[in-house]
Amino acid sequence: MMLAPIPRSQPFELSRANACDDTPVPHGHQPNKALRIIIADDHPVVLSGIEMVLSSYADTPYSVVATAENADELIHHLQRTPCDLVISDYVMPYGCFPDGLALMSYLKRHFASLPLIVITMLRNPSLLQALLNVGVNSLFDKRSALSELKRAVYSTARGRRYLCPTFAAILDAQALPIAGSNTPSVSLSNREIEVVRLFAQGLSGRQIAAQLNRSEKTISRQKRTAMDKLGLVHDGGLMEFARVSGLRST
Repeated sequence: MMLAPIPRSQPFELSRANACDDTPVPHGHQPNKALRIIIADDHPVVLSGIEMVLSSYADTPYSVVATAENADELIHHLQRTPCDLVISDYVMPYGCFPDGLALMSYLKRHFASLPLIVITMLRNPSLLQALLNVGVNSLFDKRSALSELKRAVYSTARGRRYLCPTFAAILDAQALPIAGSNTPSVSLSNREIEVVRLFAQGLSGRQIAAQLNRSEKTISRQKRTAMDKLGLVHDGGLMEFARVSGLRST
């Protein structure tokens, strides 16, 4: 079920009046009713695939009540469409509202009662941990078989955290000391991670500042701080770090 998209000629305005707590739209699963799901991904083929997978299980009734291709449309639907669970891609760069950690933090602040599954191809352990820290309920690797998504939905809808095996292994490895290594691990802040991720996508400092609602000077400082922590001098090194650390899908 596709709701009417937000008109592209009108910029998306984020205000207190747009928050979930100020809208009468009810969220929350009702017993003996189909689980109502909103899916967000900027690739239509992924939306269709997820919808097809979830509708193919007669024993577990799921109802996809809306789909979105960017953050603007996702928030638009959440304000107007009752649902019980959200499945959202992490990287959706084509809306006015930012994607990534900014979007996930916003969803967990203003739609806190809704379980949220984030699907992504990014495998950076600091990023995955940051998502859990802001309250994301479950993480699903887009490289996994879509049939496994049913298990993620089933667990999350029942209040249990689901981590796909790939992400669980990455997070476990992050928590364990590396034998024979004297090199201290480098920890970037959530804001530095987002700046590096967007830089690796090819955005300029001005574009990143506009997307994250920060000054260009702040973005430049956070990028430089990240490079200093990583011991990097050139932008090419930062691009390579983003690639090998899973902040940039290959």
